[in-house]
Amino acid sequence: MKQLLFTGMILLLFLAPACKKDKDETPPPSVVGFWEGKYGNGNTVPGLPYFFLFRSNGTVRVYADNSDTTAAGKAEGTYIVTGATVKTTYTYPPSTSYSTTASVDAGFSAMDGTWGSGANTSGNGTFRIFKK
Repeated sequence: MKQLLFTGMILLLFLAPACKKDKDETPPPSVVGFWEGKYGNGNTVPGLPYFFLFRSNGTVRVYADNSDTTAAGKAEGTYIVTGATVKTTYTYPPSTSYSTTASVDAGFSAMDGTWGSGANTSGNGTFRIFKK
């Protein structure tokens, strides 16, 4: 009987910390959600409206050139997050493609990056966007 009680107490000691650990963990920050900010052409300071809708399935919708997303140009594409770097590729109908690369801050609330034509992630300008 003492052995059974001792074995039960040992199991309880191993299981209790595991359960507590699961409850204390918070999910890692994510880019999923709506981001808004500005982009610039060439060396100009970003001043044109730029919006990203990052979806949980790895797709992104990009809106540009109008503060009203219903009137803005709309592109569809994909994104990849590697550490604090986000890369996107997206296409405006019928076939104009762009790509970006950006660094995300530690809280995943702001992104600074560059954009380019086609598969180039730089060369056309810079942007800064914030999670809403």
